Parts: sequence; structure tokens; C-alpha cells
Amino acid sequence: MKEIYQTLSQYGEFFNPAKVIGGAVFYGIAALLITLILLIIFRKKILAPRSHKVLQVLAYTYFILLPLLAGFFFMKWGFFNSMRKDIKAHTAIYISHIPSTFDAQTSAAVKAFLQDQHISLATLSSDQLIDAVAEVIYTQYNILLEKQASLKQGSNLLLSWALKISKGQGIARLMKNTIHKMLKEKLGLDESVSKELMASRIDEVLRTGFFAKITLIQADHFLKGIQKGILITFFILLCIPLAEILIAHYLLRKKMAALAVAPQPVATKA
Repeated sequence: MKEIYQTLSQYGEFFNPAKVIGGAVFYGIAALLITLILLIIFRKKILAPRSHKVLQVLAYTYFILLPLLAGFFFMKWGFFNSMRKDIKAHTAIYISHIPSTFDAQTSAAVKAFLQDQHISLATLSSDQLIDAVAEVIYTQYNILLEKQASLKQGSNLLLSWALKISKGQGIARLMKNTIHKMLKEKLGLDESVSKELMASRIDEVLRTGFFAKITLIQADHFLKGIQKGILITFFILLCIPLAEILIAHYLLRKKMAALAVAPQPVATKA
């Protein structure tokens, strides 16, 4: 629940998160009810005779613990799923909180990079050049996030959050790939492009909300990762009672097989 609380404290700065909480409650209750129904349907399998009374009591507790466990984990999953949907529905609100100076400062950094005397377009393919520019943009992106987050203003909470999740290796790779893909789609470069034309085209791309798109893709990927982690944790925990039930059935079948082959007492004549 820690990540839900931390996210809500930032998310609430933009608008009322009641819809997101409602989605979390819906998924939690639905998972609880579905789990309970499945347990009732398979109750005979679950309540197979155990060799020890403690294990038999444990089997009955599954009807309480498993629905609660499913409700808890899917409430968390539903929270982040609803949040992802809500971010996409209110993209304009999030974009409005990203300073327009980001694009201008990044454009200046890219121009400075291209004007470097050591950079020769003649020796680089368009893909190599875009890779280099993507690295510059990614570096500048994090520098600007750090500067903006240090102001500690309410409107910068989204940027502060983005900074926290941009340092991971997986997120960094995703962002660089995303930047590369977006630049390649928008620039349409050929091998004979000049530095000036390259800088001009990049400047046009950056001024079309480039950073906003990167930030939202980054946030969506981060939330999707949390959802995946929640599901993995839930199914790992679910393996414990499942293993116990399977072992109980195995021991029961083994016991019944032993009884079937056991020699029957011979009746003696009086």
C-alpha cells in the first residue's frame, strides 16, 4: 500500500483521484467475489481429508484468506490500471505542468552538440546520428528534471516523480529507444543532411510537445511495471496453498492405493 499512498499524494495535486480509487475498489471486490465463488465450486477438492487436524483446519482458512488476498492484490492492481487510463484521458492536464522551457533548452543542447567540431555527419549514418542525439536529449531531460524538481513546487510533483523513475536501467533504455523512434519518424533524414538542417528539424520536433510525450510514456511504462510486479507476487503466494492442496491429494491417493493392495483377512470356519 506504500506506493499507492505515495502516488496519491502526488496525483491529487492535479485533480480529484476519486475515480481511480473507485476503480481500485471495483477490482478488489470483483477479485474477492470471484475467488470465493471458485473456492465454493472446488470445495470438495480443497477440503480433501488431511492426515493432521491442523492441516484440515488450514484448508478451511483458505475460504477466508484467499479471497482477502486476491481482493488486496487486485485492489492495488486496479488502482494503477485505473490510474494509467486516467492519465491517458487527461493527457492535456499533465502536459500543461511540463515547462515549455524544456524544449527550448534541449534544442539549444542539441545544437551545441551538432556544432561540435568533432562531430562529422559524413562519417555517421542517419541511425548513428539519431542515436547520438537521443543520448544528448536523454541526458538533458534528466538535467532539466533535476533542476525543476529542486524547486519543490506543487506543479513540479509530476516532474519530481518522473525523475525518480528515470534512473533505472530499464526505463533509461526504454526512453532512449522511444526518443530514437520518435526522432526517426519525424525527421525523415537522409545521408546528405546538413548539421543546420538537422538542428532545424530537431528543433521543430521538440516544440511539438516532445518532452510531454516522453514523460507520459515513461509514466505508463513505470505503472505497468508495478502492475506486473503485483501479479507476480500474488501468483507466487498463491502457489503455497495450491502446493499444499496438491500434496494432500497425492497423500490421499497414496493411502487409498495402499489400502487397496493390502491383504484382506481370511474368514475362518467355526
